[in-house]
Amino acid sequence: MSTASKKATFVIVHGAWGGSYGWTPFVEEMRARGHRIFYPSLTGLGERSHLFHGGINLSTHIEDVCNTIRCEQLDRFILAGHSYGGMVATGVADRLAQQVTGLVYIDAFLPESGKCLWDYTPADNNTRFAEAGERGGIAVPSPAQSMVGLSEAERALRAPMAIGTLVEKIKLTGKADTIANRLYIFAARNPGDTFRQFYNRVQADKGWKTAEVACGHGIHREQPAELMRLLESMI
Repeated sequence: MSTASKKATFVIVHGAWGGSYGWTPFVEEMRARGHRIFYPSLTGLGERSHLFHGGINLSTHIEDVCNTIRCEQLDRFILAGHSYGGMVATGVADRLAQQVTGLVYIDAFLPESGKCLWDYTPADNNTRFAEAGERGGIAVPSPAQSMVGLSEAERALRAPMAIGTLVEKIKLTGKADTIANRLYIFAARNPGDTFRQFYNRVQADKGWKTAEVACGHGIHREQPAELMRLLESMI
């Protein structure tokens, strides 16, 4: 049986400031190929932006995805995280490693235990975000104007991130490291070194597969066919 004819269940975690809406065109294509796709919007973002509150943190978003998996009664699935979604996917994989048949990072953060997202980004950038805080300093506004490839509609839909999602340090047991089928996809034309540090780390690890795509950070928008091919290679 060819890879293209195999079907699988995927859980996709979107990135910061966005929502599931940014992945809908890609998901529709994947579903047309016969796959089951679940891609929840995280609390406080997307169509759930009205639920924003100061207590939202990384743990909240990990619970969002774990609850989707529980309520949809997903037993075996491929888990993928894009950008900030890699922080969330790591926490989910650590909890549900026995159910995850493949783990994919799409130009995403790949945190170590005891680290938060801002541990991997430039300190001066973090300071600027904190100083631009909204709602009494508990929300970080979207840098939508600097995000290449977003439509005007997507820019308008981007919502502030609760600062707890960026500064909560993840606590891991190491169970995600037992998942044998792991892939890191690097967007080679994404400016800066934020995601290159993770790509370089896993390239030296025989337990990982890696792929480099000649596009910017929004691989699902810029190179959807190639991303589908890579996701289907995990089946």
